[in-house]
Amino acid sequence: MSKSIEQQIGAMAFQWPHFKLMEKIDQSATWEGVLAPDKREHLVRVHYRVPMVLENFTVLDMQPRVQVIRPKLEPHAEYEQGPIPHVYKSKLDPSLPYLCLFSPSLGEWDVNDLLAETTIFWANEWLYFYEGWLITKKWRGGGRHPSLTTDGAKQLETV
Repeated sequence: MSKSIEQQIGAMAFQWPHFKLMEKIDQSATWEGVLAPDKREHLVRVHYRVPMVLENFTVLDMQPRVQVIRPKLEPHAEYEQGPIPHVYKSKLDPSLPYLCLFSPSLGEWDVNDLLAETTIFWANEWLYFYEGWLITKKWRGGGRHPSLTTDGAKQLETV
């Protein structure tokens, strides 16, 4: 059975008290908070919706959505894995892509996991490697590279 939104909210409040619950609607929640893996502060938004029992979904459909709100991620097409490595395109706002934090096909995350114990740590780690990528022009964060859309972006539907 998946973790309830109340369990997710409680775990986030306990482990990441500086992440503010911005919105809770039914079985979904959105938080915002600052992560600073290497001095530079990043305002991050995390959105998650608990899937309903009878809902037909894939891991890709149900995964948490993490965006860097400020400063916006810098595209560099000439860098290794540019323009921005390991992100999914956002249809709602292409300037705010979703971070690719794990491989859905490898089962690295599922609805039984708490965001506070996985997603936030992974977002912090992603930002650390992103900051290194801006300096070295090389992505050192590892990861897998699924097929891209015709415009070169991985696609993830919004919740």
